[in-house]
Amino acid sequence: MPGLMDVLARWFGGGRAEVPDQLPARSEAIQPALSIDDPRLPTASKSRIARLIALISDLEARRDESGALASTHAEVRQMRDVHVPRLIASYAEIPREHRAEIFRSTGQSASYNLNAGLDRMIARLEQLSRSLAQDDIDGFADNLRFIEQRYGRDDPLG
Repeated sequence: MPGLMDVLARWFGGGRAEVPDQLPARSEAIQPALSIDDPRLPTASKSRIARLIALISDLEARRDESGALASTHAEVRQMRDVHVPRLIASYAEIPREHRAEIFRSTGQSASYNLNAGLDRMIARLEQLSRSLAQDDIDGFADNLRFIEQRYGRDDPLG
């Protein structure tokens, strides 16, 4: 009995579907670079891309320091490697002469919608950053409480 991949391959005009035994290692994965110099970006989006790059770099640096919160860093990688490049590519694929159709159907320009998507991703990265910072703040507060308990509030020499 043919498998699902075989059926799908026949439907889409291919032969037998080949499924790799394993995914490529992380080092083999292609990581598209985000750049504010991307000519496909509208001018108003460049500052948002710069903010995304800064937030992603900060979160990745924190991962290198702590190694904690693997799910957070997986989300950041996915945003960096898949979601942002896909959003930019989908914007760029709309021919300039047809971008007005987006306005007619949504009431907002294609570049406005692009920026709204980038803003949502920035908000998520800022939330992740605050969450990681809160863990650091809580750890610092715990250490202060320990010092206060261990050594007291008053200076014994004063």
